[in-house]
Amino acid sequence: METLLRSSESMKIVCVRIGDRYGPEYEEYLESKLLEHEFVWIRKEVQPNVKLQWNKMFAMTIDTDEPIVVMDIDVLLLNDYKQLFDYPIKRGQVLTIPGWWRDEERYTINGGFFKYYPKDVQYILEKFLKQPEYWQRKYIEEGWTSGPINGEQHFMEDSIKEKLEMISVPKSWVTRVDARKKNTHDLMVALNREYQKQTGNSYMFMGNKFHPDIKLVHFTNMDNHPKDWDKYELFK
Repeated sequence: METLLRSSESMKIVCVRIGDRYGPEYEEYLESKLLEHEFVWIRKEVQPNVKLQWNKMFAMTIDTDEPIVVMDIDVLLLNDYKQLFDYPIKRGQVLTIPGWWRDEERYTINGGFFKYYPKDVQYILEKFLKQPEYWQRKYIEEGWTSGPINGEQHFMEDSIKEKLEMISVPKSWVTRVDARKKNTHDLMVALNREYQKQTGNSYMFMGNKFHPDIKLVHFTNMDNHPKDWDKYELFK
């Protein structure tokens, strides 16, 4: 894998932090981890009919001929995490991260990280802006996700496949944690078992450490905050 990677170069990273659900400390954390990159923060809704994380779509308007990263802020970056940002893509490709823990056949990605050339994906933004209310309801009403606001990763996966090549980093590079669960231990046991099955690695999390392959931990769900995890301070 090392032969595919190149050293870190400055790149725009777009993140959404709207409202007070997540504090500025999440911005500070990401910026401290990625000093060589330029962050673009979306702190208010770009249009009144586009809600919360759906505002990530406006990253597609950035005028650059270089790839950008669009990512969620409820994450931990671990081990050699810069390999994730350095992962090379070609024009016509969109880099995603796998949601290997999801029990779905149609939708396979996790929406917490995309890398793409903005000019390649402008058709996706145009499609969204023709019917923003429709798309923001569609995947909730069809039962693919829960509300009140969700579905942008499903919209992205469907739309990417229309014209572009969707590629992914190895499954071993990412995982999820749920800080809300009272049975966090049972969840970790289940995730360890599935991670081993999906990747061939012997564990995901054990003895207060993540497997060294893991580069990004996503705290999936809007009410699932990294800081609420009792082991957060070990890894931030």
